[in-house]
Amino acid sequence: MPQVWIDIEDNANCGYFPMLIFELRGNERSASSVVVGSVSGAEGPHEIVGWNDGAPDEARVARVADSGAGESIIVYGGNHGIRLRPLHSSDDWEIGAQDQFGEPYIMLATGAEVRFWD
Repeated sequence: MPQVWIDIEDNANCGYFPMLIFELRGNERSASSVVVGSVSGAEGPHEIVGWNDGAPDEARVARVADSGAGESIIVYGGNHGIRLRPLHSSDDWEIGAQDQFGEPYIMLATGAEVRFWD
């Protein structure tokens, strides 16, 4: 059965995160960035990119098994997690940007709006 492995080494974006494994429940999709609604306590839509070796990379989205909800949507990225910023931010993707933050991954409820930018 296909799986998503999240294993984040210590980094400036989101720190160390121990390995987690999720069972895929459909096809994975990659995009240059994705847009989701409010996340991690931050209001309004946010753009998300993967964060790989300190630089933006593709973000990936998939439906996965979730013991609490049955099924959820995971958004994840590179070896340094994902990076988020408000949708209409004018800042470049960088660790020092005041309106951005990093996470190892995020989980969204099934049915959450997710838009892909390729």
